[in-house]
Amino acid sequence: MKRGWIVVAVVIFIFILAILSPKLLAKTNTPEFCASCHVMEEQYLTLMKGGLHNSLKCVDCHLPNNSKVSFYFWKAVDGSKDFIAFHTGSVPDQIKTSAHGKKTIQQNCIRCHEGMVSRITISDRKCWDCHKRISHKQAGLRETFKEEVFNEKI
Repeated sequence: MKRGWIVVAVVIFIFILAILSPKLLAKTNTPEFCASCHVMEEQYLTLMKGGLHNSLKCVDCHLPNNSKVSFYFWKAVDGSKDFIAFHTGSVPDQIKTSAHGKKTIQQNCIRCHEGMVSRITISDRKCWDCHKRISHKQAGLRETFKEEVFNEKI
């Protein structure tokens, strides 16, 4: 009898998980979800106000997009690390991208801008070496400067 209840509970749990998983996964792919961690507010604002890539989601640049397996594997790994760091209070003041994260961002830049970068012969350069304004930090400085100039004109 007891075993029957366990089987029923497991089946119900799997059924609920199957129904909620797509919605939960979709929600965790949104910039608003990424910004729900208070240390990511600046990055969220620069993405939304930055102009160049504001139609993208964080996962478009920060997670591998070459396969669903790789995407969800790194989503779980990176998400777990972020969750643990946030809830243990060990988030650094200056957020930096890991070596794997930099490689992923570079691959995603190339994926989206393949036509342009196919003409570049130097392969050891990073996109952000030349395009400094696309980083969250630089985009934030640019927007802050624009707002200060705009406010002075009013």
